[in-house]
Amino acid sequence: MAKAKRNSWTFNLLRVFIYALLFGGGLVLSAYLGLIFFQYYLTNDSLVLPDFRNQSLVEVINQISRLGLQSEIKRIENNPDLPPNWVIQQDPPPGVEIKKNHRVKLVINGGEGIAVATEGGVSSGSTATSSTATATATSSVPDVRQMSLEEAQYIIENSGLKVERIVEVTHDIIPAGYVVSQNPPPQSEVRKGSVVSLLVSKGKGEVQVSLVTTPDLVGLRLEEAKRLLAQNNLTVGNVEEVEVEGKSEGIVMGQSPSAGEQVEPGEKINLRVTKQPPEEETTGLKELTLRFALPSSRSPIEVKIVVNDEMGERIVYEKEHQGEEIVELVTLTKGEGKVFIYLNGYYYWDKTLN
Repeated sequence: MAKAKRNSWTFNLLRVFIYALLFGGGLVLSAYLGLIFFQYYLTNDSLVLPDFRNQSLVEVINQISRLGLQSEIKRIENNPDLPPNWVIQQDPPPGVEIKKNHRVKLVINGGEGIAVATEGGVSSGSTATSSTATATATSSVPDVRQMSLEEAQYIIENSGLKVERIVEVTHDIIPAGYVVSQNPPPQSEVRKGSVVSLLVSKGKGEVQVSLVTTPDLVGLRLEEAKRLLAQNNLTVGNVEEVEVEGKSEGIVMGQSPSAGEQVEPGEKINLRVTKQPPEEETTGLKELTLRFALPSSRSPIEVKIVVNDEMGERIVYEKEHQGEEIVELVTLTKGEGKVFIYLNGYYYWDKTLN
């Protein structure tokens, strides 16, 4: 009898151990599969389209931009029972799986007495005041990049902002009539009634006057610089002579506009060239060596170095660089003073001359 009880107890213990093992293995397998699905979710460049209906147009545009999608106003309807600028329909419909950069077409309610965007432009009815327009003193700037100019104007104006300046530029990718960039940038918080400037594409090869890239003239002799400018359909503007001991005369030390800038044909390029100082003025000159790294930046940085000493205030260096590049300069100074460094026109650093 005791032996039977012992066998039963052993069997129950073995069964509990097997259940625990199966349960633990199931947990490990579930965690592994969950990790696989989570990694797939992170790396997959597709998404399930949310429901944008029954929301304001500005809010929907911002959501679409954050999801990496593009938006397009497909049609405008006038339904007096719905608020103005209200999304009525969307294409594709909610719940559809789409790829990033896919274009979502929206049908919105124009309402009565508000600006209505059409294929021919923006038409206005009677003035209507939205109750939400005065609810707050600030407004979030919508993202209108890569939208048509008509759509961008419509969205900006219905966000309580104004389109002040429209500049047209050529662009190889963005078609004519579509916004390339904007200022202030998207999602900026600005006051109601603030102005937004737009850079709009002219398209590729549709410009009557092709811009010219300014060549790098620094280090060339003045005659060589003039010849290179003529080859690029540019002309010489003001030539400022800077007295530098130990350097040959007529060497270009700086230029404006800087190398790499886009200018119109025939633009005048101002130059600064070296000039040997008279012997009586060379006494007390010292050689100043500067070497520093620029901060990280996605956009080019215009570097300007100004020296203010006994010889007066003068620009000794002005050139465009990329972020994190090393700037090196050797110049002459006289007596006490200071050297100032400016990046994109803003003060960056200074050094006292002894």
